[in-house]
Amino acid sequence: MPEIRGQSGVIDPAAEVRQWLLSATTATLCTLAAEAEVAGWPFGSLAPFALGGDGTPVVLLSEIAQHTKNLRRDPRMALFVRDPSAAGDEQASWRVTVLGRARSLEQPELEEVHARYCARVPNAPSYLGTHDFTYFALDPLRVRAIGGFGAIRWLAGGAVLRDPLGGGLREAAPVIVSHLNADHEDALRAIVATTGTLPARARIRSVDRTGFLVDTTSPDALRYVGFGREIEAAEAREVFVALARAARDARAKISG
Repeated sequence: MPEIRGQSGVIDPAAEVRQWLLSATTATLCTLAAEAEVAGWPFGSLAPFALGGDGTPVVLLSEIAQHTKNLRRDPRMALFVRDPSAAGDEQASWRVTVLGRARSLEQPELEEVHARYCARVPNAPSYLGTHDFTYFALDPLRVRAIGGFGAIRWLAGGAVLRDPLGGGLREAAPVIVSHLNADHEDALRAIVATTGTLPARARIRSVDRTGFLVDTTSPDALRYVGFGREIEAAEAREVFVALARAARDARAKISG
């Protein structure tokens, strides 16, 4: 993965970590055991995760799962994420540990969180239909980032969070949303259809540095489409054109 550099040309460690977290969807969630016989011992479990608009990791946990019981007792946790494309010597690849505290999410946050989570974890709707599940935000306290041999550093938790409307999007987002809704609904429908059913209607609700929320009709849903990276406002047109082109190509393969 290319190194991310700031305007000065110097590598931006926090931006690199944010990109790492965007590129992976599964982690090891480490909690402190609640069972009396092993209380306080580290407990690791597999956990698909997504990211909120500001980069906060989000997990969807069953209330019957051990890690959920652990967090209900003690919210301290660690989320370990590694390079999903690592090959060869895995010690030479990146990995990151987010230390923080978990908090359960409630309305009105759940609609957007669910859309973001489903975009990265497509099986999420089936989870919700089988057991009592709860969304948890994992608020970062400190971050241990390792980019390979010798590339090791600690970062403050806030360093890996982002302003969703940074990079010029605070000013540009309303114009982007208005233009796409007015002139490019067919392209939006096609983009959304790459991960599901082609909707009858599609209208962007909001756009941020890493993707956009879309309200669809038939099926009626709130969907999130990720860019796969952080963008600046000046890159928005290029990114949407690329998404629309990829959507057209995908539909052509299906129909062909």
